Amino acid sequence: MSQKKRSLGLLSLLLIMALAVMMAACGAKPDTEIDEEEVPKQEEVVEEPAVEVVKFIDAIDTEDMKDIPLQIESITLFEDGTLRIVPLDDLLKNAETNNEVVDGAIYPFADSGKVKDVFLVRYGDEGYRTIICLMDDGSLSAMSAKELIDDHITVIWDNLTGRDTYVSVEERQSDDEKSYSVVGITEDDEEIDLDFSLDF
Repeated sequence: MSQKKRSLGLLSLLLIMALAVMMAACGAKPDTEIDEEEVPKQEEVVEEPAVEVVKFIDAIDTEDMKDIPLQIESITLFEDGTLRIVPLDDLLKNAETNNEVVDGAIYPFADSGKVKDVFLVRYGDEGYRTIICLMDDGSLSAMSAKELIDDHITVIWDNLTGRDTYVSVEERQSDDEKSYSVVGITEDDEEIDLDFSLDF
């Protein structure tokens, strides 16, 4: 075989290899192109709207109530039916011991359902006060005044009197202004004495 034929064969072989490399390069994606599936999508951050305050009660243990304090700084009812209570002193310590405190507050009516309205009332002639909640289903739930004042713990009584037709709660003062009573107002404007239900 002549030198000329060998050179032509070698040249042909180089030409075929060069063409193969060029075709492979044309078919490949550039290194800068990124597959969309490989890029993690950023999650959209949706801010929850602030829950509106429906009712706020503070100045609870005022000077005239200092003999029998509830040890509560404030009571807040939110639009979503959540009732938030900020405890103080022994009530706070006991709640912390029982792991009931969330961000400095307790939610003792959380297991009772959604709260529609809340009332801080006095009853009897001993100066007892308690918190009564009108629930979303028309029933009443109350905090035990005895446990709250004497033991500094929260005990809840649900479904007072067994009725679910209440629309409001009112505190009444006796004619001699020495004692108080609490009544529940029903849809039919009936007034139900709640004192016995609160005095367990």
